[in-house]
Amino acid sequence: MDGHQLPAPWVRQQPLVGDASTRSYSRLWDSQGASAILVCYPEDICWQIERDLEVRAWCELHGVRVPALLEHPPGSGLAVIEDLGQADAEQALRKAPPSERATMTSRLIEPLVVLADIATSELPPWNRPLDATRLRWELAGFELWFLRHRNDAPPTVAVSSWLDDLATEIDHHPKRVCHRDYHLNNLFFLASGEVAVIDFQDILVGPDTYDIVSLLHERAMPHLLGSRQQSEAMELWARQGRVDDGWELRARQVRLQRALKVLGSFARFEATGKSAYAPWMLALAREVLPDLQAAGAPPDLTDLLLD
Repeated sequence: MDGHQLPAPWVRQQPLVGDASTRSYSRLWDSQGASAILVCYPEDICWQIERDLEVRAWCELHGVRVPALLEHPPGSGLAVIEDLGQADAEQALRKAPPSERATMTSRLIEPLVVLADIATSELPPWNRPLDATRLRWELAGFELWFLRHRNDAPPTVAVSSWLDDLATEIDHHPKRVCHRDYHLNNLFFLASGEVAVIDFQDILVGPDTYDIVSLLHERAMPHLLGSRQQSEAMELWARQGRVDDGWELRARQVRLQRALKVLGSFARFEATGKSAYAPWMLALAREVLPDLQAAGAPPDLTDLLLD
């Protein structure tokens, strides 16, 4: 399909912009105006589509609303999936009156409650769990790209040791099935009342607060909900998901780990010419600074975020 004449019933194709994935996406239309999404995997990772479609089917089987699979030519790196619409959850929240955003956010928690009901033993080992080693490996990206590359500041022994301890502490948190990238741009409000989830291929076992922290504290959400509304949403998630006591401290620790990981990713994107991530990076650094200071992070680290 990609770069060639479109097979029936598709008559028009429009590439979709995206710069954080190796896959490419296009919107397709048929002669009646119905649309779908074409996903194209590069030849060097063509094999990965079969695994990702397995993940999609598993999520669907376990009650997570994901795009329906419409077509997958055998042996190809192509799939046509359901089009969930052009407005993701961020766009929907921005258009909504502020008085309605808290209620809308409560709907975004529903897929997390579904995931919470799934035993971690039921998840096939597609992806390595978020254990101490992997959590620390993610923080190495922060050291390399944000500290060394962006700020020309190699991490001190104190900073590296503090990051070691943070990863180890989070590894002792209760575990759940995690989407791993659960933010507004991967969620869609559907006319049916459901909330659909995309970018699910990295699903794994991880800390119990991982996804809710991603939802409430990353991307545009901090600018769309007030701090009180965020706290109320977190409490709602804890009640509905039957979360173990002590989740408040665990969420703060996970928030720090995710924020530093994301800062490393944004710095890497910026270094490769993707300047759109710079404002998000600066805003996130300012937002996470008080939590780092409260958690006793070394001054070597907090001073860099003040720059």
